Amino acid sequence: MSVFWQCVLAIFAAVGFYTLLHIIYERLVGRVLRMHGTAELTLYGDGADAASEQLIRVALRMRRQYLPGMTITFVEIGNGKEPNVARHLSARQDIMYLE
Repeated sequence: MSVFWQCVLAIFAAVGFYTLLHIIYERLVGRVLRMHGTAELTLYGDGADAASEQLIRVALRMRRQYLPGMTITFVEIGNGKEPNVARHLSARQDIMYLE
């Protein structure tokens, strides 16, 4: 086998080995961060709006699937006089609600 083909095979082997190590590293670090990491998410919205309810539900799903230690804060920017779905969801789902 010529020197050229040996170099090509060595490059492919190096790239494959690097890719394998990178995948293993990403899996391990992702798992450690998920289990022991913390994060904070702040949502701003009108609590009477249906989009705010949707935001809260998506944030809860992300907390359940990816970051169990994440704290969620909902900041009310509406008037708060109408039936407020965000306030009720916050009380039931361990979300900090700020007016």
